[in-house]
Amino acid sequence: MTAARGTSALRVVRRHTAVQVSPGGRESRAELALRAESDQPGQWHLATHAPDSDGENESENKGKDEHEHESDGDSDELASRARTARRVLVEKAWPVLRGNGPLVEAGHTGTEVVCDGRTVRTSSRAYLLVRDGDHVLHLGDGPVPEDTVPWVRDAGPDEIRADDPVLLGPSALLALMAALQEELGATAPERAALPTSPPSPSPSPPRTPYPPHDLSLPVLPPVLTGGRSTDDLRQAAELLGDPTLWLVPHGTFGDFAAWDVAAADRPEVDAERLPLAAPPPRALIIDSLIPRARSAAGALDWTAGYRMSDRSGTGRGTEPLRLRGAPAELLAAAEARCGPRLPGLGRDPIGRPYYRLVPTVSTSLNAGRMLAR
Repeated sequence: MTAARGTSALRVVRRHTAVQVSPGGRESRAELALRAESDQPGQWHLATHAPDSDGENESENKGKDEHEHESDGDSDELASRARTARRVLVEKAWPVLRGNGPLVEAGHTGTEVVCDGRTVRTSSRAYLLVRDGDHVLHLGDGPVPEDTVPWVRDAGPDEIRADDPVLLGPSALLALMAALQEELGATAPERAALPTSPPSPSPSPPRTPYPPHDLSLPVLPPVLTGGRSTDDLRQAAELLGDPTLWLVPHGTFGDFAAWDVAAADRPEVDAERLPLAAPPPRALIIDSLIPRARSAAGALDWTAGYRMSDRSGTGRGTEPLRLRGAPAELLAAAEARCGPRLPGLGRDPIGRPYYRLVPTVSTSLNAGRMLAR
């Protein structure tokens, strides 16, 4: 890449290596490197070509070969970390999991900023993700904490009482928000009764706890970037994260929900504005919701993952529940947040994942009201 006279050539490279172990124990690996280049302020393009083999780029080719060897070692290390975490979790919760382990993903992301052929900043993040279906048990950069497994027993549907209060976990809350957005469409003439954030005229992507979806770049002084501004570098991050420009594995780069063209009209729930309250001593906790079909009367049916919580501890649901309710109605029933924000998984209309920090919320609903008959 050759810059015009008087300007600096910039390159931003993002890398992601991940090893995922499925609930059944199958291991899969993914490695990806994407690159954006610019030789004029405000003008970025994707670089899909391989480095040249002439002397000018000999050092770049050498670095590429070295990176490939480092990647192999990194991938093996991540695989070991994922398998170890899964083994610990399965051993701890074997009677509850009934032979199926959680999904475990160990990954590493890296970003490199190069100005006129000189690397001026590198950053990296390692992470570990643990999920039970769409219920996020852990998402962080450290080892699996002791409380990652929240269950002490299993809980069948026969344990659920009609008067049990209902709590919505982070992933369930995100599923309702996504369904409401789909119902309202881009115009969104009205919003749910639950406190919401006003739309922004020029929305920026929300911060995500999932490192591969975090498009932020370090703030660099112009002296390191040939006078380029932070906003200019942000364009590179946006380009590398645009899902319409790359055929990449789902969940690798780019937060699809963040770049939705209707993002300004999304009915984002501001659960932080709800009052803080202790959870009830006994409750049905909905950990995930998957929309299925509508009844003849137009009500939406859901398949739900759940937990039962009482004074003896938390029980993991032994089978999915069938629930019924309109997204706006269920969101409007939210009353209080029952703790800190935790990672939740949402999905766009075609099932692509995104992650947000959302608290569990209590509602005015009871189990008898939500269970489909």
